[in-house]
Amino acid sequence: MSFEVHAVAEQAFVLLDIGKTTDAVGLLCAARARARRSSSFVLQSWLAAAHGEALAADGEKEASLRAFDKAASLLPGEPANEEEPYVALDSTHLALWRGHALACFAETDAVEVLSGVFGRLDPSFARAGKSLRVDFATALFAAGEPDEACAQLSHANRLAKEIGSARQLRRVSKLYAAID
Repeated sequence: MSFEVHAVAEQAFVLLDIGKTTDAVGLLCAARARARRSSSFVLQSWLAAAHGEALAADGEKEASLRAFDKAASLLPGEPANEEEPYVALDSTHLALWRGHALACFAETDAVEVLSGVFGRLDPSFARAGKSLRVDFATALFAAGEPDEACAQLSHANRLAKEIGSARQLRRVSKLYAAID
């Protein structure tokens, strides 16, 4: 069951990438309901955070932030069950996801939440690090810091090109277009 709900959640991320946010929200809501009966707290926490991200993409601010609160409350202190899908989730990754949502909504706390992630994020999570830079630039731009936002965006663009992240390059282009 845990592998099934994880696979459904991954399908939801594909839907998010192609702009089908409402469909992604529905899939993740169903996955969370199924996971409550049979999955570890860490997987349930990851699903709640994924749901929060989908809700943010769908413009549902309050529901998104509630999902992140639920994810934080479910996050266990012990490692995940080895018989479940691997998910990289700890307080740092959760702060990264929540910061992304806050940046989507141009919330002022996004800058603080995301800046706190920089020193804690394991550098081996290269794609997450690039996403952090784009989210931080987005938050800085919304906070009225266009010079620092452009510097962060330039750095994010360079890093996204290095790793060939089409998703992050699209996000960078979109933010550059919003700035101009």
